Amino acid sequence: MNEIMNELIEEIQKDSRYLSFKDKSKLLLKKETNELLERYQETLNEINDSKKYEGYIDLTSKKEELKEIKKQMTSNQDIQEYYQSYYEINRLLDHVTQIIFKDISQILDTTGYKL
Repeated sequence: MNEIMNELIEEIQKDSRYLSFKDKSKLLLKKETNELLERYQETLNEINDSKKYEGYIDLTSKKEELKEIKKQMTSNQDIQEYYQSYYEINRLLDHVTQIIFKDISQILDTTGYKL
């Protein structure tokens, strides 16, 4: 079974959708794009860390800042290309998963004790 799985992995790695995903992932390393993503993550972390004090701290400005960063991300071509390739490779992997595990729960008896 390991041999079959290794063959499947090799075939997926040759697929144009996977290759595109790997290429588009490199776009996120560009200085401007990477800084934008880091700013997004830092701001999101600040908001999440401050939520426990939300009754005492006004998070409105941080939430507005996050909203503005999201707008910038939406207009960033590198990020958009990455997400498009990400969705395409995930559709492929979902399809492969469905093929592999189709009807497996009906074929295998997994009944056990009723607790």
